Amino acid sequence: REMRPQIEAVPNPSSVRVHLVLPRSFIDAQQIADKFKQGIPVILNLQGSDNELSKRLIDFASGLTYALNGGMQRIADKVFLLTPRNVEVSAEQRAALLERGGFFNQA
Repeated sequence: REMRPQIEAVPNPSSVRVHLVLPRSFIDAQQIADKFKQGIPVILNLQGSDNELSKRLIDFASGLTYALNGGMQRIADKVFLLTPRNVEVSAEQRAALLERGGFFNQA
């Protein structure tokens, strides 16, 4: 018999525990994966990264989230939210994260 995963809602926006990554090289991919594997949502801010690094990290993050049954969505220009399996972040919580993070050009 197949068990369905239980979804855990992230509490209120002010207490959302997320890890922000501002990558400067591909070596930062390990930090993204380590936090994601621990069940911590990751904000990947590529606004300061060059196009080549951005493409590589988007490919990496896409594979990571797919392989571990997570999700990935663009929340602002060159800013992505990676959510582990069983973690859901509401639209209100995403808005609060954007506001707290000072991201511009919201998608």
